[in-house]
Amino acid sequence: MADILTQLQTCLDQLATQFYATLGYLSTYHDNSPAIPPSGVPNAAPALAKISKNTTAPPVPASVAGSAAAAAAAGGAQSPVPPPTQQPGTEPGAVEGEDPNLPPQPDSPRTFAARQRELARDLIIKEQQIEYLISVLPGIGASEAEQEAKIRELETQLRDVEKERVAKAQELKLLRRRLEDVLDAVSVGVYVDRQECN
Repeated sequence: MADILTQLQTCLDQLATQFYATLGYLSTYHDNSPAIPPSGVPNAAPALAKISKNTTAPPVPASVAGSAAAAAAAGGAQSPVPPPTQQPGTEPGAVEGEDPNLPPQPDSPRTFAARQRELARDLIIKEQQIEYLISVLPGIGASEAEQEAKIRELETQLRDVEKERVAKAQELKLLRRRLEDVLDAVSVGVYVDRQECN
């Protein structure tokens, strides 16, 4: 497995990709309602005092809130819009006769809100992964002097291990020479024994 810094860099790259994808989705599939209400419409935006503070309901796009209010004022029930029919051989989501250069149709308010929550949850999970990786980095929570002392201790251990490695390499050379001598003696002895047999 990769070291912590490599994992951290990977997570940061993934977070940047998620930000880009989230912004792309939100800008492509929103309902195109204006962010600022028109000035000619009285009471277009509710006063802050009228908004409940602890709501768990997902945000409702402005076009849905406006159409629901218009339907309630008209006294009629709002009927769901049937999905467009798809012809065989066309791409999923493509409507017959629709220009492929036009932007896609906005998602339904419920779908859009659900996907917003999913994208936000994914961003939060990735951010928590990054926080965890940062918290397990060596040296976090230690002073500079403690880190320098640890580095000196590790340097000393590294020098000791290097001395052991050099000693083992020399021992290996000696053992190799002894083995070669034994093999030479065996080969000479076998050769001499064959000549005596003949």
